[in-house]
Amino acid sequence: MAQAPDPSAEQAGADWHRRVVDRSLRTATQRSIDRGATLVRAAATLLDRSNGDGFTVQDVADQAGQSLRTLYQYFASKDDLLLAVFEESMRKYARLVREAVAGLDDPLERLAGALIAAVRMPDSSGTGLNGGLSRLRLKLAEVDPELVGRARAPVTSLFRELVEAAAAGGQIRTGDAEAATFLLLSLNTASVTSDTLGNTVGAQPPAVPVLVSFCLRGLGAEVGEEWLDDVGARIVLPAPRAEGARG
Repeated sequence: MAQAPDPSAEQAGADWHRRVVDRSLRTATQRSIDRGATLVRAAATLLDRSNGDGFTVQDVADQAGQSLRTLYQYFASKDDLLLAVFEESMRKYARLVREAVAGLDDPLERLAGALIAAVRMPDSSGTGLNGGLSRLRLKLAEVDPELVGRARAPVTSLFRELVEAAAAGGQIRTGDAEAATFLLLSLNTASVTSDTLGNTVGAQPPAVPVLVSFCLRGLGAEVGEEWLDDVGARIVLPAPRAEGARG
């Protein structure tokens, strides 16, 4: 007569099964992220060199030292890969802007410093990458603007946080932080695009302090030129990258 299975033995087996599977999944997940990151970095390098997207997925695979088959295991298409490049650039952009104002405590100074840093930040990278990212954003927006919006979430969240903090302190007046964030980022995007791809407006673009003053005064903050100069002098920006430098 067959004996009934020992429940404790079954449970012990289930535990080691789970540990093995969990460890295997963690290893496979990290390997996928690492290989994906290698391909994203390779695409970013080519984007910099070409000042746009004048390269193929085969070029990316060669740059990364991977096969084309491997690339398509991680990215469904060239647009999917380029979206990942844009996502990573936005994550880095948000991190650098946040670091730029880390030494400022006053909420209005932090908002002003972030606006200044956001416009000046492209100076820390080469013109090829700046132009390439601007063209990439426009191209991806034609394919799926909602995805581009989600890719910009780190930047949007940062500025919404700064707007809400300044509003909570009574330093700016806005009944709609979301709308204020949209307007600030729209002006920033227009300024950066004009600087990297050329001015198509037909009017002379404002200097950075004028742009930031316009933004803050529109939110009800009374700020002067000397105050803005002082804030700008206290933010910490990456050193400008020399033309021709890579990486």
